Amino acid sequence: MAILTDYYTEFFKELDRQGPGDDKYTELAFRLLDPPPDHPRILDVGSGTGRQSLTLARIAYCEITAVDVFDAFLNILNKRAKKNTLKGTISTRNASMFELPFEDQMFDVIWSEGSIYIMGFEKGLKAWKRLLNPGGYLVVSEIVWLQRDIPEEIRDYWNTVYPEIGTVSEKLAVIETCDYQVLAHMTLPQYAWEHNYYGLMEARKKDFLNQYGDVKEARRIVESEMELESNLFKNYKDYYGYVFFIMRKK
Repeated sequence: MAILTDYYTEFFKELDRQGPGDDKYTELAFRLLDPPPDHPRILDVGSGTGRQSLTLARIAYCEITAVDVFDAFLNILNKRAKKNTLKGTISTRNASMFELPFEDQMFDVIWSEGSIYIMGFEKGLKAWKRLLNPGGYLVVSEIVWLQRDIPEEIRDYWNTVYPEIGTVSEKLAVIETCDYQVLAHMTLPQYAWEHNYYGLMEARKKDFLNQYGDVKEARRIVESEMELESNLFKNYKDYYGYVFFIMRKK
């Protein structure tokens, strides 16, 4: 029988994204790098199947190294890269964001959409800093509270799932403490969740349950990852969201 991570990868490998996001906002975040690096070396941390890597490689002459711990995701990214017309190049490597096997000051840009929470926001900012050239850029999307008065149900849920969730101002303070200069921040639109993430999961649900619906662990992925979170988002989407933080190493 497949282990839990196998069911996870089996479900999510068929999705263009493994989290909320949008190509236009990925491109906009890249355009906000100031000054824009020439032929940058980019490290995409927690790339998944690499929708953001493909977007960056389409718009810029760059060298992207995409890292993830799931070979199934990386294999799909490799296939997609070969099928797309790209300005940049993409290579993949199986590696943990906790132990990135790269030399100091090896990259001009580190990119991480919807994945730094795995390591923790502050810990990620500190640990990855050594990999950036002086003046290099770090771009991450992080889940934050968008209002102050948070209903108890959604506050309790996210404080349990991700205790490091905070407000934008709190995240900006962490960035400053970690000795980065904030260039910009912007909130992902709600359709980046509803259409680009939960909508894809809903379309995948039927085939997945037809194949694995009799397995408790597989059903849990659908029930917790999709149904529970999507319902919470429908009810409380004005209170939280993903924010892109674009920063530069001082």
